[in-house]
Amino acid sequence: MDKRISLMAATGLATLSLGAAAPALAAEPAIPLSGPSAQVLQPYPDSGTSKERSLRYDLDPAAAGTGLPGEFTLTVDLTGATGLASVRLDPAKPRPNCTTSATAIVCKQQGLSAGTGGNGIDLLVSAAQGGKNGASGEITVKGAVAGASVTPVTTKLTVGGPDLHVGEVKPKAEATAGEQQDLPLAFANRGTLAARSVALELDATAGLEPVETYDNCSRQDHGGTGSTTVCLVEGEFLPGESYRLSPDSPLHLKTTERAYRDSLRYGFVPDPAPARDAPAAKTATGKRLMLVKAPAAVPVTDSHLVPGAGRTGNTDLNPDDNQRAFDVTAKGATADFEAVTASPAGKEGDTVTAALGFRNKGPAVIDHVRSGESAARTDIVMPAGVRVTDVPRGCRAVNADGSDRTEQTGAPRYFCDGGTLADVRAPYTHTFTLKIEKAVANAKGSVTVGEPAAAGTRLHAIDPVAGNNTAAFTVDVKAGASASPSASASTSPSPSASVSASVSASASSSVSAGGGARGNLASTGSTVGPIALGALGAVAAGGALYIGARRRSGKHA
Repeated sequence: MDKRISLMAATGLATLSLGAAAPALAAEPAIPLSGPSAQVLQPYPDSGTSKERSLRYDLDPAAAGTGLPGEFTLTVDLTGATGLASVRLDPAKPRPNCTTSATAIVCKQQGLSAGTGGNGIDLLVSAAQGGKNGASGEITVKGAVAGASVTPVTTKLTVGGPDLHVGEVKPKAEATAGEQQDLPLAFANRGTLAARSVALELDATAGLEPVETYDNCSRQDHGGTGSTTVCLVEGEFLPGESYRLSPDSPLHLKTTERAYRDSLRYGFVPDPAPARDAPAAKTATGKRLMLVKAPAAVPVTDSHLVPGAGRTGNTDLNPDDNQRAFDVTAKGATADFEAVTASPAGKEGDTVTAALGFRNKGPAVIDHVRSGESAARTDIVMPAGVRVTDVPRGCRAVNADGSDRTEQTGAPRYFCDGGTLADVRAPYTHTFTLKIEKAVANAKGSVTVGEPAAAGTRLHAIDPVAGNNTAAFTVDVKAGASASPSASASTSPSPSASVSASVSASASSSVSAGGGARGNLASTGSTVGPIALGALGAVAAGGALYIGARRRSGKHA
């Protein structure tokens, strides 16, 4: 018994000793390899050549951190597409050190690039001659990086597919607050294969909103600057047929008090892929949006089409006719603009900051994305005795009479332009850094908000209150002098986070701005994303909503 205990103890000690001596093995970082999960191809034509589609695959080195300077390889396995598709490197986006064979494309590079776009491969793929409509295959892209693992991506290729051509809706160009308009949405499948499901997306700016709600639809509000509604409808939508909303599930669009110049983008996408970790649809209304065959074919027109639907091209043969847009102008819209000022304090020699700008008290949200012009400008006159030492982004120095000036610091006056969007959630401010050079009795500057004008600003045409467009700007100079700079807190109610208020989406350490996270929509003036409809490639079954990234025209802190 004693011998057995001694042996067990000795064994345990040896095991513990061995465990303590063995170094811990760190897990290799996993680098995601992004790429499309599916791609439909135009069938090989009777004459001419097959239409090529673009495929992009990219490694994200940020997931692995730094320290991967070694060689990495991308390999495109073509064996699953033999006889079905033709795949080649995109000559417009060449990659060095690539070799091509009948079964694979291999590209090598030394070190992962820190920026985006430098670690991928661009391909052109088209249907091969003799490929039958509905036939499918695949290509697989694999990555190899020293010191990390890479998850491969497989893209299913299908010859033929749906081609949903959305019908045009022609609402009234002008509407009053509270007015509702019918949305007789319809589409035609002009492709070669049926769609097994379709996703409808309605992307509305702040002054427009769908009236009805259905259990297979989800709505996402964009912080008061608009909303996106996505409805997933299951069924079989045959080629050569047209479909419209069922009379039992109509849609209407309401003009709200926030309306000014608004837009709605609407479109259909075939066979959207399920979204990852999408919440299950909940039964709330007991009603579902449904589609039925249209009694007449949807007219084929190019009016108000919004081309380039991003990822919708993966499941639709022609993504350029999947979505349209229209504009609505609100009758009698008003927006009350108010100047936002500050009163920093300090001693002579101190450096202080002041957040100066404006707020839109509404009710209308001003959207100038179509023109690209600033929704509002602040004209800032500096009080005597202080000197601007740091000019925030979006502001430019002018002379006292408003004329142009080369030197940007130390100017007596500044024009600051906000973004193309002015919503009603929080102030838009620019933070100036000022040095108190001397005390000047009764020194006052001013902050004035209005539409941009040659001499500064003018009152917005729809602003019903002129008395709050200008506010005094003062700096309280305390007695004594200070050798060390001290920043004074601004009395402005602006949030303290700092982002650019200009059209640029880059961050600025000196700007705190209000505004919506909305981007431009090509050719329509809508502030929705130009390829937002592509987000429907990740809509989950049951109507879960996927919101695409949007280029920002202004931000709230």
